[in-house]
Amino acid sequence: MEVFIIFQRMLMLLAMMALGYISYKRSWLDESSHKKLSQMVVNIFNPALVINGAITATGGSNLSLVKENLIFVAIYYGLCIIISFPVAKIASSKDSQKNMFMLMTIFSNVGFMGIPVISSIYGNEAVIFITFYILAYNVILYTLGIYIAQRNIPKEERKSSLAGLVNIGMICSIIAIGLYFSGIKFNDSVLSFFNYVGNATIPLSMIVIGASVAKIPFREIFKGIRLYVFAFITLLLIPIVVSLAFKGMKKNEMIYGIFILLFAMPVGSIVSMLIKEYGGDETLCSKTVIITTLLSIITIPIVTMFI
Repeated sequence: MEVFIIFQRMLMLLAMMALGYISYKRSWLDESSHKKLSQMVVNIFNPALVINGAITATGGSNLSLVKENLIFVAIYYGLCIIISFPVAKIASSKDSQKNMFMLMTIFSNVGFMGIPVISSIYGNEAVIFITFYILAYNVILYTLGIYIAQRNIPKEERKSSLAGLVNIGMICSIIAIGLYFSGIKFNDSVLSFFNYVGNATIPLSMIVIGASVAKIPFREIFKGIRLYVFAFITLLLIPIVVSLAFKGMKKNEMIYGIFILLFAMPVGSIVSMLIKEYGGDETLCSKTVIITTLLSIITIPIVTMFI
């Protein structure tokens, strides 16, 4: 894999983020329009990209690739959960913050950042395989994730959020996998529609992230040494160690590449929402999301050297 080409693509994504940053600073995007644009990406463009990946996947439903991918999905989340315990202890000595760092280790930005980055590297045919990760992500988020987020809340005040499993990401993932295995052939108009709408996900999602960065004073974002320790561990150390440890399982470069690159993704913004809803250091969480997102532009090309 050509590292310089990957770095160029990451710089392209960074430039798109800069557009969002400038747009928010110049008030071309305000809080209301930023929220609405984010909702459009989540509910329209990202689902269209997932569907497009399913209906344009080359070779139809390749069961050997699906099987290999599912094995890596299970390994991915198993490792993320196990690793989250020592990482949380290293990142903070406070119990409330340990829970937050556990969540940030387990729930990286698989969809909102993972899909644009990986599709820009491997093409749209890779998206269907990320979909399996998204399905597992939703199940774990609304079970184990909610449990971890509520650990510092008295038991009588805890809420069940299993209803959250029924969301656009889960529904779209199930539809995409169904279409992938169905082998249904669509005409050019349908293919073009999902291609055009889906491909808009990449610039729009980066613009949304860039606008999020603009909300926090620039100097405040980069304060806190433990955030950089956490970023180094999650963005570089873990994916590199995992890539070396599981090199012998590599059969298909794309499937293995997706597996490793998802370890290198920044913290998912969903963690900030959980912290906001169930209590915790929301500012610290938001800063970590932003710092890991910005640093991933540099660290992802480095990680690709080990794939």
